[in-house]
Amino acid sequence: MRIGRRGLSVRGATVRFTFDGEPVDAIAGETVAAAMAASGRPALRRAVGGSRPVSWRGQWCGMGSCYDCAVTIDGRIGQRACLAKVHGGEVVRSDEPTGKPTDPLAPLAHRPSEDIAEIGTDVLVIGAGPAGLSAAIAARRSGAQVLVLDERPDPGGQYFKPVAASHTMEMPPDAQFRKGISLWHAARREGVEFVPEAMVWGAEASDDVLVVINGKARRIRARALILATGAHERAAPIPGWTLPGVMTTGAAQTLSRAYQVAPGRRVVIAGNGPLNLQLAVDLSRHGVDVVALAEIAPAPGLSCWRDGLAAGLASPKLLAQGLGYLARLRRNAVPVFWSHVAARAEGGDRLRAVELREVDADGTSTGKAFTVEADALCLGYGFISGCELAATLGCRQVADRRHLGSLSVAVDGDFRTSVPGVFAVGDGAKVAGAAVAMASGAIAGAKAAEGLGFKPKAVGKASRALTRSRRFQDALWRIFAAPPVRVADTPGETVMCRCEGLTFAKVRDEIHAGAQSLAVLKRRTRLAMGRCQGRVCTVLAAALLREVTGLPAAPRFAPRSPLKPFPAAALAREKPEWGGHQRAGTPNLARPLPAEPFGTLTADTVVIGGGVVGACLAYELSDAGHDVVVVERDDVNLQASGSNAGSLHVQLLSFDFGHKAEAGGGPAAATLPLGPWAVGLWQELAELCGRDFEIRTTGGLMVASSEGGMAFLDAKAKLERRHGIDAQIIGRDDLLRLAPALNPSLIGAEYVAAEGKINPLTATYSVMAKALAEGARLVQSADVTALERTGNGWSVETNRGEIACGRVINAGGPWARPIAALANIDIPVHSAPLQMIVTERAPTLVDQLIAHADRHLSLKQLASGGLVIGGAWPGRYDEALNLNRTVRESVEGNIWAALEVLPQLSGLHILRTWAGMNVNIDGAPIVGEVPGAPGFFNCVTSNGYTLAPAVARLTAELIAGRTPSMDIAPYTVTRFG
Repeated sequence: MRIGRRGLSVRGATVRFTFDGEPVDAIAGETVAAAMAASGRPALRRAVGGSRPVSWRGQWCGMGSCYDCAVTIDGRIGQRACLAKVHGGEVVRSDEPTGKPTDPLAPLAHRPSEDIAEIGTDVLVIGAGPAGLSAAIAARRSGAQVLVLDERPDPGGQYFKPVAASHTMEMPPDAQFRKGISLWHAARREGVEFVPEAMVWGAEASDDVLVVINGKARRIRARALILATGAHERAAPIPGWTLPGVMTTGAAQTLSRAYQVAPGRRVVIAGNGPLNLQLAVDLSRHGVDVVALAEIAPAPGLSCWRDGLAAGLASPKLLAQGLGYLARLRRNAVPVFWSHVAARAEGGDRLRAVELREVDADGTSTGKAFTVEADALCLGYGFISGCELAATLGCRQVADRRHLGSLSVAVDGDFRTSVPGVFAVGDGAKVAGAAVAMASGAIAGAKAAEGLGFKPKAVGKASRALTRSRRFQDALWRIFAAPPVRVADTPGETVMCRCEGLTFAKVRDEIHAGAQSLAVLKRRTRLAMGRCQGRVCTVLAAALLREVTGLPAAPRFAPRSPLKPFPAAALAREKPEWGGHQRAGTPNLARPLPAEPFGTLTADTVVIGGGVVGACLAYELSDAGHDVVVVERDDVNLQASGSNAGSLHVQLLSFDFGHKAEAGGGPAAATLPLGPWAVGLWQELAELCGRDFEIRTTGGLMVASSEGGMAFLDAKAKLERRHGIDAQIIGRDDLLRLAPALNPSLIGAEYVAAEGKINPLTATYSVMAKALAEGARLVQSADVTALERTGNGWSVETNRGEIACGRVINAGGPWARPIAALANIDIPVHSAPLQMIVTERAPTLVDQLIAHADRHLSLKQLASGGLVIGGAWPGRYDEALNLNRTVRESVEGNIWAALEVLPQLSGLHILRTWAGMNVNIDGAPIVGEVPGAPGFFNCVTSNGYTLAPAVARLTAELIAGRTPSMDIAPYTVTRFG
């Protein structure tokens, strides 16, 4: 319902849009979410995730972080209803277009006609909240040129919450509005340049920030960078928390203060801290029935008088404000339940009731509970710093104990980070409230300008304000001290990952099954793979890991671009093709978990490498009765295999034939008989494991857009047919009949029906689990440091202990060469960091595995709905972060090539880019025993994921003394002379 507020009035015209075909009245300038809430319709989207049924979702965070309110607007998918403004006439849908010609995906951005434009400035401030504006003002007053970027259309951030364009302000209704207006006016007077609706999607360096403004990509070159990225509210999941009508306290505040809309008619507010008190007072004052305020902390007693005195001395005004909240709640007859939590949200398509439960000093239920009817539940349990950009830049981070161990940015007294030229301020550095944010921003802005040679303004006033504000915050949170949180006690049916529909039970089961790191959980469950990119679930999963395993688990994944989903078309630029693998060194990327020494082990066979080849070897050997130990320096499937795109190749890749091919193309052609056999072996393994590997042999299409490309395909197909591959050349009509969403300008393709795709996450873990069930052993976090021939066997030395064995199999993939070197053996295996890109979920656009005759491109659609785009575009190794990173030029060129083939890609957002280490030999695998080194075998595949079971089977047959199923002569190391 709509509420009135003194000093504010409606400015926008009354307009109408449709939602799923039904008319909705709105005020021009408000958001879709606000208009829907005003009409009493909180349900915005139908969610499908995991094994759970379709369910309705509403807005959750209200600030564009969680993407749970994503809707389709005028054919554009993934539009956040909490940010998308209404102008009138929009067609809003809870589902997505089908992608058919009659219902296509509408483009999200225009494809650029020129290269990225660069913008230069002295100081770049990212974030226009209290910290960012204060930093900008201080830097500008010192003489620096200052540019401020913010994703929202108006400055002010979450705290100041400027009034939306749908309303006008005759006079500021309260001090918070007045302070926000004053800060913004000061920034304008000083000449600070502000760019709204600017989405920072990545940063190559502190002076190379990449941003999308009005659908166009820009690069900003700044001499100093101030991160004022703010925070988002920490989730405290309960059963039913994904129901429409359940939202964060901040989301409800935004509805009320910015849009004059109540989150519901009967509202329950629950959580921890004074923000909940403020919301309860605000809503009840404006006629909303706040049926309960549940505070998990115990009621303040006489023991709190010292903290109250400390808070009052630090900030008398804020303390008086807090006491006033409590008094007004009593006057407004709002029931306040101290030591209570919202334990369950109930309803079907929306919230209907909330169960409140009393807890003791340890956070354990006392057994007392009651249920209240409500149509809105506002949960507020504190905040998590938005430090994703800081992580991308390599800034050192530390745990914030008060917020479930979430990360904050390590800064010095002047708010400098560990990266030169980069400052972090406000809640984006560490959650501490608006007063601390403004003081920290003022100090950082002055110091940033000083570092550039400008004469800074004195920061004494800001330093004193910082000290007082920190004292107040410390005292405040002692008063609101909450019982300890145990994430492991969350009921199993509760959703942890809102994007993927993963429950606590599913994640807990995977941990008990051996997943002991966030990286493994992500690969096994799709945790944090949705639109929000883990902002909601990562901290929860890390806390659960720590509680269940006792192992340290920092709540972070490897930093990846984009920081938030961005329109694919905005970065599509034609780039030169490189024509082959860019060979690189092979750094040791191990980040092992702490593990105790194991002493000395014995085995028939040691397999070095826990990727897909190692898993297949472990199964083949253990199934044949061998005592086999797999040694993995990190965890299973975390490097090349786990970052694989999952293509099942049967035909030659475009750069494995013709003038681009290595060694004249002969070694690659010699692998052709292995492809169909390997696909069949994968199907056998899936049946043996009793799992759906998502193997889909829907065929492979290598398309051409020129007559020269068609001639290339014709020659390639003739060679492949000589090796038994059923390769057909088809024209435009047959191509579009097989794949109608492809670009009609394509003139034909080579079609190989046996090609397809596989889920490399499910498959590798399942095969390794099958091997362990057959008796194989797995030793993780064991980095091999030496290999020594001992009599009739080998000694494998690791950082955790020694293994005596009869034979060693080198299954190190890209790292096979340094492994072999430990035994004084040289094999010409190289590594090549290659990138991949994945989009948000999309309607079915392609069934086949798509490649291009003239371009480096692979494209396929996963069972989850996302499109995976690759094609061997190079990445790079980041030595500082010890991981592979994507390269902007490769991302641009890869997207451009994909758009040329699949035009509707322009209607999708890119969710993630990543780079994995690829194996580069001469086009063929290396298998077999090394001459002169009895008992030392190589098993290295040249064709990514596809050939793993084939090379493993051949190796197992050699060890067993059987005649190999295929002639291995083209694959032995002796071919290199």
